[in-house]
Amino acid sequence: MTLALQILVQGAVGFAIGAGTNDLAIRWIFNAVFYKKKKAIAASVQEVVSKELMAPEKIVARLSRPEVGAAFERDVRRRLDDMHAQADTFARAFGKGASPFVPRLLREEVCAFAQAGAVFDEEIRAQIARICARRITAYLCAHMPHILEETQIWSVVYDSVMSYDEKKMELITRQIANRELRGVTLWGGVIGALVGVSMSFVMWLVG
Repeated sequence: MTLALQILVQGAVGFAIGAGTNDLAIRWIFNAVFYKKKKAIAASVQEVVSKELMAPEKIVARLSRPEVGAAFERDVRRRLDDMHAQADTFARAFGKGASPFVPRLLREEVCAFAQAGAVFDEEIRAQIARICARRITAYLCAHMPHILEETQIWSVVYDSVMSYDEKKMELITRQIANRELRGVTLWGGVIGALVGVSMSFVMWLVG
């Protein structure tokens, strides 16, 4: 075997061994830590999510942004438009199709309902949507901490972590290792390759 081929083979073998052992070590460490400290990890994740990632003040700040208020307004306006169209359609259909079977007073009430619906023109519906959007945003911003406390929404995080079985945890570990700790695995492979190349030179010098 020539020196170049020996260096190539030894380097490839060293890289595979180094990367493989690092990858296995990372997974073993994660699995061992998770199963021994499952409750503590679940509580820590819940605390991080509730106090850092989605703290009440951050949710309130998000709700206070103009685009969120605009989204509320669009949703309210869309529902008002749907109600307006449905009320008019229902009233007209009811007045025509059901008139032989219902009392005259009821028919008049339905027609009056249709006429009242026509009063809420596009401009009025837009104003109602703006007012409702402001009220919704103000209410959520004022009561969000209390809502989160009363619903105990963060317990979902704790319960989810506690419900992870062995297969689920292995999948999460693989995803973390592949995405976040890929550099550690690759460095293990590089070190293994350097060791393999060094061994090739030593064997060549000795031989």
